[in-house]
Amino acid sequence: MPKRLSEIDTIIFDLGEVIVDLDPQAVIEEFSRLTSGRGKDLRELIVGSPYLYRYETGQIDDAQFVEEINQLFDSQISLSDFEYAWNLMIKGISSGRLELMQKLMETHRVLILSNTNAMHERYFDSMVMSLAGKPMKDFSHTAYYSHLIGYRKPNAYIYEFIIEDQGFDPKRSLFLDDKIENIEAARGVGINAEQVQFPDQIFEILIHD
Repeated sequence: MPKRLSEIDTIIFDLGEVIVDLDPQAVIEEFSRLTSGRGKDLRELIVGSPYLYRYETGQIDDAQFVEEINQLFDSQISLSDFEYAWNLMIKGISSGRLELMQKLMETHRVLILSNTNAMHERYFDSMVMSLAGKPMKDFSHTAYYSHLIGYRKPNAYIYEFIIEDQGFDPKRSLFLDDKIENIEAARGVGINAEQVQFPDQIFEILIHD
């Protein structure tokens, strides 16, 4: 698999646990507090429901998502309280990773491909703005967010879509993601892909000549 920068033209970054540090336990704890303990099963209930998929593919908006999750938990969480709790997922963003992306843009096509939603996009953009004075998407040539394009990893079409939209050679590309199912799906359409298994591993994967 090509890893040296001279062997690839396009680098595709996932965000969560690749560029952005996540804290799912903080979300679970806050939702548990807001729902008198029912939120402790947040991960299983939300991931196992159609609501997150619909939200992360832009089929429902913030208010509809909150309404459906309230129904799921038999709760009455306000939109503002929900958004605060939901955004606890975003733990932090390394300025070093942003600097790497910006540097790579000088020599390579840099893309972002992320399963995300409107609340998280607003929040991580505010964090990046405070760090660097511009939104996350500006650290790539094009950012593909699932809630804006209507497809979510590991659906094979999302990879085919960006190949067609960008016109790049998948054999000279490298996709970095933390989830093995997303890696395998990318490889299935011919994209070179490597799983990021610990913070800052991207610095080891992208080997300079």
